[in-house]
Amino acid sequence: MTSNLLPFGHSFRGDASFSSWLDQNPDALLMTDAAGVIEYVNPAFESLTGYPRAEAVGRKPSILKSGAHDDEFYRGLWRSILAGHPFRGVFVDRRKSGALVHAENLIWPVLSGHGRITNFVCQTRDVTERVREAEKLAHAATHDPLTDLPNRTLFLDRLELALRHAARREEVLAVAIFDIDRFRDTNNRYGHLAGDAVLQAVARRSASCVREADTVARIGGDELALILPNASERAGTVAVFEKVRAANAVPVRYEDRLIRVSVSIGASIYPRDATDAEGLRKHADGAMYAAKRAGGNCVRFYRDRVRDGADMGSSKTSIRLRRTERLREVSSRNAGSMRSRKRYAVPGVGARERRRWARFDPRQTRPALGR
Repeated sequence: MTSNLLPFGHSFRGDASFSSWLDQNPDALLMTDAAGVIEYVNPAFESLTGYPRAEAVGRKPSILKSGAHDDEFYRGLWRSILAGHPFRGVFVDRRKSGALVHAENLIWPVLSGHGRITNFVCQTRDVTERVREAEKLAHAATHDPLTDLPNRTLFLDRLELALRHAARREEVLAVAIFDIDRFRDTNNRYGHLAGDAVLQAVARRSASCVREADTVARIGGDELALILPNASERAGTVAVFEKVRAANAVPVRYEDRLIRVSVSIGASIYPRDATDAEGLRKHADGAMYAAKRAGGNCVRFYRDRVRDGADMGSSKTSIRLRRTERLREVSSRNAGSMRSRKRYAVPGVGARERRRWARFDPRQTRPALGR
C-alpha cells in the first residue's frame, strides 16, 4: 500500500477541498495529535471499525486493540514513527462490535516546517479476505484434505521440532505409527466412500484421545502417526496408546451398516530406541507390523520386540511382515480359489509358477503361463 495523502508538513485544517477529498477516500483514515489522541477519522474509518466520528475523536487508537500483538510489536511501531519513518504492517484489530478485522496499516508522522512531529496519520485497508485465503492455502499445504489432520510434511516438521525440544530439555518422546486393520477389505466390500468414512472416524477418535500439545497425523493411505512430547512415564504413554486403540475398536456406522474397525499400533521411544526421526519412525513402523502379526487391535513397543529377540527395526523384517500381511488378506478373501489350486493341477504349470500365482492379488491379471 502506498500513500501520498499527507506529505510531511501538510495540514488540512482550513483546506476545504482537501478535507472533502479525505472524507471521500475509500481507505480508512485516522489522524492523531503528537500525543496520539485522535483528531480526525473519515467515513471509511467509521464503516470499517463501527466507531462513529463523535466516539472516536478524543480517544486513542488503542480502542481497536485486539490483544493479538505483543508489547514488542508496538515498541517497534513507536520506534519507527518517532524517528520520523513510516511503519507498515498488518494489524488484527477489533471492531466496536467485537469482530476481528485484519487491517493493513501505513502509519507515518506529519512534520512541521521545523521538523517537529505535529501529527500521526494512519491509512488502513481491510485485508481480512486476503489473509483468510492465504491461511486456507497454507492449511491445505500442510493438512490432509479428507481428515483435516496434519499431513506427512507437517508431521515430519513437528517431529524434528519435538526432537530438538526433547534433546534440549532432556525429555522423553514417544512416536507411534498405526494403521487400520483389514482396511483393504473394507474398501472392497463396502466401497471407497465407506473407506473414507472409516478414515474420518479413526482420525476424529484418535485426535480426541490426546492432548493439544500432541500430534495426530495422516502420513499416507490408512496409516496414521502420533507424537507424544514429554512422555516421561511409560504407564502414561501406554495408557494413551491403549485409549487410541480402544476408541477405534468400536464399529463405524456408515449409512445403514456397522463396519468393524480396529487399529494396530507400534511405538518407539526417544532416546531409548533412537535419537533421530528416521530411526524412531522405522522402529515404530516395525513394531506396528509386529502388532499386526499378533492379530491386530493391539499395541507393541519396539524395545519389547527387541527384548523378545525380534529386531523389528530391520528393513528386511518390515518387508517380510508387509508381504505376510498382504498374503493373509489375499488368502482370507479368496480361500475358495486357494483350495481350488490345491485340488486341480494346471497342465504345464510347475510348483514354482503356482507359488508365484498364489502371491498375486486375485484382482490383478494372472501371470501368463507357458510362455
